[in-house]
Amino acid sequence: MEHCDYRAEIKEIPDYIVYYKDYFAASVNEFLNLSRQDNFLQDLSDRVLRENPKISLTEPDYNVLIYLEGHYSERNIRYRFCDAVTGFGKDCEEYQFMKLPGCTAVTVCHRGPYETLGNAYGFAKRWMGEHGYVQDGLPRDSAIDGCWNKESEEEYLTEIQIPVRKK
Repeated sequence: MEHCDYRAEIKEIPDYIVYYKDYFAASVNEFLNLSRQDNFLQDLSDRVLRENPKISLTEPDYNVLIYLEGHYSERNIRYRFCDAVTGFGKDCEEYQFMKLPGCTAVTVCHRGPYETLGNAYGFAKRWMGEHGYVQDGLPRDSAIDGCWNKESEEEYLTEIQIPVRKK
């Protein structure tokens, strides 16, 4: 997707109850493509639901990677993986539960490999500046299509979400 193909949209993202776990990764690509071989995020989801049988994933599904440093980065990233569920479960050493507050966000859909997500973030930042918005929270990626359901990286679809407020 070329820069000119990006479109920014302001969305209201609702509150969610999520389970979450923090991770560190050397790169975006390494983290997201690891799940192709290891599928550790699916394993985590299975464990949460098995250990908390009274809850389930929300329909539609909503999960995000939150950049804990407060900005998109391609290297040495601290992430918080959050997956929306229907209620609170029991915290443990491996994962916890919290309410992820809703927000007004500028969203941009990125089609293509994870390595080029920076293009979408650059577009979003420029758009925000041109339209009188400033960042008002931690940016997040919501992977819609990826290595778990698409054969080609060109088919991956990620929505970036940057919480904002008017200047």
